[in-house]
Amino acid sequence: MTVYKLDRFSRNKFESVVNRRKLADNGVKLLSAMENIPDSPEGIILESLLEGMNQYFSAELSQKVCRGKRETRLKGNFQGGPVPYGYKTEGRKLVIDEDEAEAVRFIFDQSSKGVFVHNIIQAL
Repeated sequence: MTVYKLDRFSRNKFESVVNRRKLADNGVKLLSAMENIPDSPEGIILESLLEGMNQYFSAELSQKVCRGKRETRLKGNFQGGPVPYGYKTEGRKLVIDEDEAEAVRFIFDQSSKGVFVHNIIQAL
């Protein structure tokens, strides 16, 4: 089995070892098209080093993405995805869409008064 690079096979050392073992037990050898890993004792250490670096880069990227999302939230900017009903986007901010907000306020008002969902739906 050939992969472009080992990071395309796995970015988790444990998963890589488990899946490599499954392949080896079934007579399949894993090769990297872009990384020349010798079939020698040196190749074992090189493979381990590459797997460790792949896991490190994946964890570091996750950390950076989470930090970026947190910073976006702290600035009050919209992070993307479906715009919640009752809001619209202006620039990078979510603002109340007054046309839809009327229905949202009605729903919350009726709900706070104990009106059943079925009845609210019928009223809308």
